[in-house]
Amino acid sequence: AVMAAMMAFVHQVPYAIDNGVEKIAAAASLGAIGFAGLAGQLFFGWVSDRIADPKYSAAMGYTIMAAGMIILMQTRTVERLLVYAMVFGFGYGCLGPLLPILAADRFGRENMGAVFGLLIFFVVGLGGALGPLLGGLVYDLAGSYRWAWGANIGLLIAAAIGVVSLKRRHPDASLDNRSRDV
Repeated sequence: AVMAAMMAFVHQVPYAIDNGVEKIAAAASLGAIGFAGLAGQLFFGWVSDRIADPKYSAAMGYTIMAAGMIILMQTRTVERLLVYAMVFGFGYGCLGPLLPILAADRFGRENMGAVFGLLIFFVVGLGGALGPLLGGLVYDLAGSYRWAWGANIGLLIAAAIGVVSLKRRHPDASLDNRSRDV
């Protein structure tokens, strides 16, 4: 999901300009993603507190991001670009609150340092670095962002399916850790 997001962030402005959107409006779409992402953080944090398993909230966010990518593929106007930014940004907002919630839920609070340090930040950093690079490579080879955006849609759908397949920690493990903390 982070690889798809970083690819979109870096390449959406040149894509929009190539499709006739003025430079200022294309650049402003990044700000719109930020505002929509703030609303998404509040929403997905709130939803994850009210549903049985926060993984479904994450899957919803990734799916909304994929819907945003579909809108971006059809963008030829400023209005459509802003609709993309609002939809994609709202879905992107799920990442901030849900990564720590899912990590704690799946691996336990006592493992948060290792999970965040080794797994999440390494994987997120790698994905964040590869996304823009791959987007540029695809554009250079194909002469279009269409394949890159299609790959993003596939990555986001795979992330949604993948997060739904996550299993919770065994309940006994949580009890053992709680009794150790007392």
